Amino acid sequence: MSVEEFDFFRKVKSHYYHVSFWLSFTYCFAHRHMKIATARGAFSCGVDVHTQTVVYTMQLKSDPIHRPRSQSDSFLFSTVYEAIPAQTIEFANYPILRLKYRVPIDYDWQQFIRNGAESAINKSTMSALFKKWELHDENGEPVDGKLKVVKVQFDG
Repeated sequence: MSVEEFDFFRKVKSHYYHVSFWLSFTYCFAHRHMKIATARGAFSCGVDVHTQTVVYTMQLKSDPIHRPRSQSDSFLFSTVYEAIPAQTIEFANYPILRLKYRVPIDYDWQQFIRNGAESAINKSTMSALFKKWELHDENGEPVDGKLKVVKVQFDG
Protein backbone atom coordinates (compact mmCIF):
# COMPACT_ATOMS: atom_id res chain seq x y z
CA MET A 1 0.00 0.00 0.00
CA SER A 2 1.35 3.39 -0.97
CA VAL A 3 1.37 6.47 1.26
CA GLU A 4 -1.30 7.99 -0.99
CA GLU A 5 -3.53 4.93 -0.63
CA PHE A 6 -3.03 4.85 3.15
CA ASP A 7 -4.04 8.52 3.31
CA PHE A 8 -7.18 7.70 1.29
CA PHE A 9 -7.95 4.81 3.67
CA ARG A 10 -7.52 7.08 6.72
CA LYS A 11 -9.64 9.92 5.27
CA VAL A 12 -12.50 7.65 4.22
CA LYS A 13 -12.60 5.99 7.67
CA SER A 14 -12.61 9.36 9.47
CA HIS A 15 -15.04 11.28 7.21
CA TYR A 16 -17.50 8.52 6.32
CA TYR A 17 -17.70 6.44 9.47
CA HIS A 18 -21.30 7.26 10.40
CA VAL A 19 -23.25 9.31 7.81
CA SER A 20 -26.91 9.52 8.79
CA PHE A 21 -29.96 9.53 6.54
CA TRP A 22 -33.68 9.03 6.87
CA LEU A 23 -36.46 7.81 4.67
CA SER A 24 -40.22 7.92 4.68
CA PHE A 25 -42.31 5.01 3.49
CA THR A 26 -45.93 3.97 3.32
CA TYR A 27 -47.66 0.76 4.25
CA CYS A 28 -51.20 -0.49 3.79
CA PHE A 29 -53.23 0.31 6.91
CA ALA A 30 -56.73 -0.39 5.63
CA HIS A 31 -58.66 -0.57 2.37
CA ARG A 32 -57.37 2.31 0.20
CA HIS A 33 -55.62 3.87 3.19
CA MET A 34 -51.82 4.04 3.26
CA LYS A 35 -50.07 5.18 6.42
CA ILE A 36 -46.72 7.02 6.44
CA ALA A 37 -43.81 6.00 8.67
CA THR A 38 -40.14 6.95 8.87
CA ALA A 39 -36.88 5.11 9.31
CA ARG A 40 -33.53 6.47 10.41
CA GLY A 41 -30.29 5.00 9.22
CA ALA A 42 -26.59 5.50 8.78
CA PHE A 43 -23.96 4.18 6.43
CA SER A 44 -20.28 3.64 7.00
CA CYS A 45 -17.44 3.12 4.59
CA GLY A 46 -14.46 0.87 4.94
CA VAL A 47 -11.56 0.40 2.54
CA ASP A 48 -10.27 -3.02 1.53
CA VAL A 49 -6.82 -2.24 0.15
CA HIS A 50 -6.20 -5.82 -1.01
CA THR A 51 -9.08 -5.70 -3.51
CA GLN A 52 -9.04 -1.89 -3.90
CA THR A 53 -12.71 -1.53 -2.95
CA VAL A 54 -14.70 0.78 -0.73
CA VAL A 55 -17.24 -1.24 1.26
CA TYR A 56 -20.49 0.48 2.28
CA THR A 57 -22.52 -0.95 5.16
CA MET A 58 -25.85 0.32 6.44
CA GLN A 59 -27.78 0.34 9.68
CA LEU A 60 -31.49 1.18 9.54
CA LYS A 61 -34.40 1.07 11.99
CA SER A 62 -37.95 2.17 11.31
CA ASP A 63 -40.62 3.53 13.58
CA PRO A 64 -42.90 0.77 14.86
CA ILE A 65 -45.61 -0.02 12.33
CA HIS A 66 -48.86 -1.85 13.01
CA ARG A 67 -52.38 -2.24 11.73
CA PRO A 68 -55.56 -3.78 13.10
CA ARG A 69 -57.40 -6.51 11.24
CA SER A 70 -59.84 -4.91 8.86
CA GLN A 71 -62.35 -6.02 6.31
CA SER A 72 -63.81 -4.04 3.45
CA ASP A 73 -67.01 -5.19 1.81
CA SER A 74 -68.23 -3.90 -1.48
CA PHE A 75 -70.94 -4.93 -3.85
CA LEU A 76 -68.62 -7.21 -5.85
CA PHE A 77 -66.01 -8.49 -3.40
CA SER A 78 -64.75 -8.54 0.16
CA THR A 79 -61.18 -7.64 1.15
CA VAL A 80 -59.56 -8.73 4.41
CA TYR A 81 -56.36 -7.17 5.79
CA GLU A 82 -54.71 -9.29 8.46
CA ALA A 83 -53.53 -7.55 11.60
CA ILE A 84 -49.88 -6.58 11.89
CA PRO A 85 -48.71 -6.35 15.51
CA ALA A 86 -46.25 -3.55 16.25
CA GLN A 87 -42.89 -4.30 14.63
CA THR A 88 -39.97 -2.46 13.10
CA ILE A 89 -37.96 -2.86 9.94
CA GLU A 90 -34.34 -3.22 10.92
CA PHE A 91 -31.05 -3.81 9.10
CA ALA A 92 -27.79 -4.06 11.05
CA ASN A 93 -24.39 -3.94 9.34
CA TYR A 94 -26.08 -4.69 6.03
CA PRO A 95 -23.61 -4.57 3.08
CA ILE A 96 -25.10 -2.32 0.41
CA LEU A 97 -22.28 -1.67 -2.04
CA ARG A 98 -18.72 -2.58 -2.96
CA LEU A 99 -17.16 0.11 -5.12
CA LYS A 100 -13.80 -0.32 -6.85
CA TYR A 101 -11.43 2.66 -6.63
CA ARG A 102 -8.45 3.29 -8.84
CA VAL A 103 -4.90 4.15 -7.89
CA PRO A 104 -3.33 6.72 -8.06
CA ILE A 105 -5.99 8.70 -6.20
CA ASP A 106 -5.63 11.97 -8.08
CA TYR A 107 -9.37 12.60 -8.30
CA ASP A 108 -11.96 14.08 -5.92
CA TRP A 109 -12.24 11.16 -3.51
CA GLN A 110 -15.08 12.79 -1.51
CA GLN A 111 -17.23 13.13 -4.62
CA PHE A 112 -16.38 9.51 -5.47
CA ILE A 113 -17.65 8.38 -2.02
CA ARG A 114 -20.78 10.58 -2.20
CA ASN A 115 -21.67 9.28 -5.67
CA GLY A 116 -21.34 5.72 -4.39
CA ALA A 117 -23.59 6.48 -1.41
CA GLU A 118 -26.23 8.11 -3.62
CA SER A 119 -26.24 5.14 -5.98
CA ALA A 120 -26.55 2.69 -3.06
CA ILE A 121 -29.05 4.58 -0.91
CA ASN A 122 -31.86 6.07 -2.97
CA LYS A 123 -35.59 5.64 -3.43
CA SER A 124 -35.41 2.72 -5.87
CA THR A 125 -32.73 0.70 -4.07
CA MET A 126 -34.40 1.17 -0.68
CA SER A 127 -37.78 0.23 -2.22
CA ALA A 128 -36.25 -2.99 -3.52
CA LEU A 129 -34.79 -3.70 -0.08
CA PHE A 130 -38.13 -3.02 1.65
CA LYS A 131 -39.92 -5.35 -0.78
CA LYS A 132 -37.73 -8.19 0.49
CA TRP A 133 -38.66 -7.45 4.11
CA GLU A 134 -41.39 -9.64 5.59
CA LEU A 135 -43.92 -8.33 8.06
CA HIS A 136 -45.61 -10.96 10.23
CA ASP A 137 -49.07 -11.37 11.76
CA GLU A 138 -49.79 -12.55 15.34
CA ASN A 139 -49.16 -16.17 14.29
CA GLY A 140 -45.80 -15.40 12.69
CA GLU A 141 -47.14 -15.80 9.16
CA PRO A 142 -45.85 -13.38 6.49
CA VAL A 143 -48.21 -10.52 5.65
CA ASP A 144 -47.98 -8.19 2.67
CA GLY A 145 -47.84 -4.67 4.07
CA LYS A 146 -47.41 -3.13 0.60
CA LEU A 147 -44.30 -1.25 1.75
CA LYS A 148 -43.26 1.58 -0.55
CA VAL A 149 -40.39 4.05 -0.01
CA VAL A 150 -41.49 7.59 -0.75
CA LYS A 151 -38.42 9.71 0.04
CA VAL A 152 -34.77 9.28 1.00
CA GLN A 153 -32.69 12.17 2.36
CA PHE A 154 -29.18 12.43 3.74
CA ASP A 155 -28.62 14.57 6.83
CA GLY A 156 -26.23 17.45 6.61
